[in-house]
Amino acid sequence: MAIRSWLWVALLVVGILPIGLPTLGHPAGSVIILATDYPPFDIAEPEDDRLGFDHEVAVEAFKRKGITAEVVYVPWSRAVSETEAGNYPGLLTCAHTVERAEHFLFSAPISQEAYGVFYRIGHPVENIRSIADLKGQRVASVLEYAPNAEMERQGAELVNIATDTAGFKMLELGRVDYFHTGQAAGRHLKKKLGYRNEFGFRSFVVWDYFLCFSRKHPDSEELRQVFNEGLAEIRADRTYDSIHARYR
Repeated sequence: MAIRSWLWVALLVVGILPIGLPTLGHPAGSVIILATDYPPFDIAEPEDDRLGFDHEVAVEAFKRKGITAEVVYVPWSRAVSETEAGNYPGLLTCAHTVERAEHFLFSAPISQEAYGVFYRIGHPVENIRSIADLKGQRVASVLEYAPNAEMERQGAELVNIATDTAGFKMLELGRVDYFHTGQAAGRHLKKKLGYRNEFGFRSFVVWDYFLCFSRKHPDSEELRQVFNEGLAEIRADRTYDSIHARYR
């Protein structure tokens, strides 16, 4: 028995026995997707059995192809770095940028979000119509959010924050002039935090969101193809619409 145990460990170490994802498409196949708490897209702590519409769409699309998807929640910067390194194959609710395309493959679009800035009611915003108008302004934004590089390039004084909650708190205390985030996500969080009419919102651009696959993960290309097929199926039979209807 001791010899057999030693042999089993040795085989694992040298890589003779397969380790990792089961064969894709097999009913027992599974995949881990990283996400960050970003309601109503992705919800780390379910609200009335709602996991977030991107979360639910991703799980259902993979399920249609016989793959069990598990969504694991971590801070956004860690989700990006871990997936970029190939430690995990997928990153959920991920926007396309030129820089990001160097490290990720993108699925078909899974959702959209209007991006802009929240501001304190009474703060002068008449001349704030685009990112370029934020030049010289203190703008809070979560580290690694897609538009951050463009805001810095346009001259905004970017204040990196860990979470959107911190953005609203800093805005409330006057530590920043604006808080940059998505409209749907921001409004959902604002209501959850108990704010009522303290903040307004200016929209700049609409971003498509994707399920991003790491270029360094060996299964990414196959997973992307399988996911896109499943996504097309749930769009065709209106399961996608039914998921989103639960969040309206």
